[in-house]
Order: sequence, then C-alpha cells, then structure tokens
Amino acid sequence: MQHSSRRIALGQMAALFFGSSIVMEGCGPSHSKDSIDKTEKSLKTVHIPSGSFPKAPDGVSFGDGVKTGAKVRSEYTNGQLCCQEIYLKAKQAGPPPHLHKELDEVMRVVEGTVHVLVGDTVTALKAGDWHVRPHGLVHTFWNASDQPALCIDLYLNQDFLSFFEEFMRIMNQLQKKGLTLESNEGQKLNNALLAKYGIEMFPEQFPPIIAKYGLTM
Repeated sequence: MQHSSRRIALGQMAALFFGSSIVMEGCGPSHSKDSIDKTEKSLKTVHIPSGSFPKAPDGVSFGDGVKTGAKVRSEYTNGQLCCQEIYLKAKQAGPPPHLHKELDEVMRVVEGTVHVLVGDTVTALKAGDWHVRPHGLVHTFWNASDQPALCIDLYLNQDFLSFFEEFMRIMNQLQKKGLTLESNEGQKLNNALLAKYGIEMFPEQFPPIIAKYGLTM
C-alpha cells in the first residue's frame, strides 16, 4: 500500500509541474548553474517576458503550456533565490504532502484562491496574499474552488528549479529506454533525486485531502 501511494504521489508531482505540454529538450539562451559567482554582488538585468519559461543550459524546460514554469532562475540572482509560476485548474490537487530539509518557500497568489496546508493548519490564500513556509514542515497546496488559480512560488536557500529540470532529464532517460518512473531504475533515480534535494514525501496524507476537497489529480 505504501509503495502504491508513493507511485501515485510521484505521478501527481509530474502531472502538476510538468503537465501534458512539456518542453523536454530544446535550444535557446542558456545559463549554467555552475557559472554562478555568489561573491559577485552586482546583478545583471534580466527580462523574462510574460508566458516565457527560461531554459536550462541543455534546453530542458518545464511547464504545462499555460502558465506553469520557471521564471527567475538561480543564476540570475547569484544563487540567492529562484521562482516559478504555478497554474492550478479548478479543483486541482497540488504536490503530495512533503517537507524540505533546507528549502524555504514564499508564495504569492496572483489569481483565484489557493489552500495551503502546513502541519495541521490549512490557510486559504486569496489573490494578493503572501505565505511563508519554512523548511522542515510538512506542507502542500491545492485549488479547492471552481475557478483556476495562479500563484508564484519563490525558493530560498536552494536552486529548486534545477530539481524539476533534473526530474525532466530522468524522465527523458527513462523514456529512451522504454521505462517508466515506476520501474526499478525509475524509482532508484527518483529516490536519489529526492535525497539530493532533501525532500521527504508523505503520500499517505494525500488521499484524505483529495477526498475532503473533491480534488482531481
């Protein structure tokens, strides 16, 4: 049962952040994470046009073809922070409950209402609201309304956009071998990725949330 719940949780993570219109490989302006010089105090001006999702050096990007995707990359800020936009359809579940051992998050709701769970506390965030989630706390979020929602998730202490891009590379690697994330190799690669970024998942907490709020995955 626990193994099954974990597979469902991983599938939901992929569906939420990568969607059905994934830009898996491509070309265009790239910025190497290794080139970040955290001792450099001056930042370069970067313009990210609306609807665009800056890619990794190898062209990997992620998004759902609507609004979900990377925005401010870590290399733009000398490793101080990065962020992405997250688009939630009506009644859409967010990621499985999880915690970050190092990463702190700041969310701002741009459109609609987003419910956020931290520990046992649920907070409804309306457009214009901000929410801070320190590391070490189990959390998730979802859209319980009948209207879509858009939020910005800002990540501190870690280049978390690279987590999603590394996940994309794993999916590409598995696809070329005719394997899935549920395969032994897929599970091994994904577990190593979660450990690398200090993420612990609690998929057993997911079904009650989905049932209570009538969410879809």
